[in-house]
Amino acid sequence: MIPATAKRILALLLCLALLGGTAAFAEGNYIPPEEEDYGILDPEALQQIVDAYCERKGLNRENISVGFCYTATGDTWYYNPDTWYYSASMYKVPVMMILAERYKAGEITDETRISGLTLAEANEYILVYSHNDYAHAMMHYIGTDAECRTLYQDYAELPKEYYVQDFYDYSYFTARFMTQVMQTLYYEQERFPNVIDHLLLAQPGQYFKAGITDVPVAQKYGNFQDSMGRQFTHDTGIIYTDNPFILTIMSKNMGQSDAVVADFCHDFEDYARTLDAALPAYELAQQQAAEEEARRLAEEEEARRLAEEAAAQAEAAEAPVESQPAEQPSAPAPAAEPTAAVSGPVYPHGVSRGVMIGFGIVIVLLLAAFLVEYTAYRRERKFARSARSGTRR
Repeated sequence: MIPATAKRILALLLCLALLGGTAAFAEGNYIPPEEEDYGILDPEALQQIVDAYCERKGLNRENISVGFCYTATGDTWYYNPDTWYYSASMYKVPVMMILAERYKAGEITDETRISGLTLAEANEYILVYSHNDYAHAMMHYIGTDAECRTLYQDYAELPKEYYVQDFYDYSYFTARFMTQVMQTLYYEQERFPNVIDHLLLAQPGQYFKAGITDVPVAQKYGNFQDSMGRQFTHDTGIIYTDNPFILTIMSKNMGQSDAVVADFCHDFEDYARTLDAALPAYELAQQQAAEEEARRLAEEEEARRLAEEAAAQAEAAEAPVESQPAEQPSAPAPAAEPTAAVSGPVYPHGVSRGVMIGFGIVIVLLLAAFLVEYTAYRRERKFARSARSGTRR
């Protein structure tokens, strides 16, 4: 018979094995957008790169995930992006990004000692040589494992519900998450001094650098075999072609996995160079489309303005009719009111009755004066004739 203690140990081991088996491909609650704008990228061509290679090498497509970002436009494409894998050493990138931000803020310096190691030494040992013990020391300096992984989320644009419990408990990552971390590192590299510089020195001739030899590569690999014999092989990096691209490869149980990672990087480099050739025409088309959209919006705005002005004019034209009720005709128009100096009705040509009377009186007085003067004149003439007649006789 099996002792009770041994039974409990066996049961515990069985539970751990079952948990480990499901954790390797744990599913989150995140639902990706139904329609994604790939911009300059051709998703069918990218899909063909992965499918053709897997078919050629006899690989299980479900055991590989890919993230690809063309940095000139920011367009991103994924393949099985939301499958969770044990991250292995890839977690060392966000750990050192946290410390780099604190360095940038002046909270620590290159000479600050953390667990007996200066920050400058930590960058070299962890990012260049992937030293595990020193990386764990940096995590413990920051906080608990779960607290560190919560801080990692600041470097990706994913909702809280995206993250499964294995992310917090066991450092499980996805290609979508790690690609977004690398995008943050590339596009905001001033926030993270020294990180990319050290990744450029990491693993010469290995992983991505085994597939590309003519351009710089800032990379961080992950390679781990767990107690159940599952092999996790990953790499993520910034490949500095004319317009750099970001690539993340995560895989599980792929034979010759180091060569697979290198081959994929070489194939995606070839594709990125076709994008470099197409970029000028694409940018011109985008500029023309933006100008056309601006014209369309301007025309719509002008049409809206004219419609509002026409509506305002129509409303103004109707306003006087509405403000003059029919039952109030007694209010005289301002033009018809008599002035204070003139009374009576108004005659033709605007002359009032008072003015006409005054004018008539003046005429009468003038006629009267004329008659008086004329009568006196006649008398004088008559007297003069009489005087001349008497003289003659």
